[in-house]
Amino acid sequence: MHKKQQEKRTDPRAKKCPFCDKEVKYIDWKDYPTMKPFVDYFGNIMKRYYTGICLKHQKMLKTSVERARFMGMLSYRK
Repeated sequence: MHKKQQEKRTDPRAKKCPFCDKEVKYIDWKDYPTMKPFVDYFGNIMKRYYTGICLKHQKMLKTSVERARFMGMLSYRK
């Protein structure tokens, strides 16, 4: 029997932060298209491991998503 050659996973640390690439200083809570790729179907913020966002921008994203939820723009977690 042949063992299937397993493909190596890509290193998540190799992902570049999309906000750092664009030199974003602030993530606005009213900017839904910017936040949408980082929030899943249930309204949860995706982890840095999967998105590749740096810590600074992850914290900004968390704050803006919380503000958008409070203002009724995003749904709370289901």
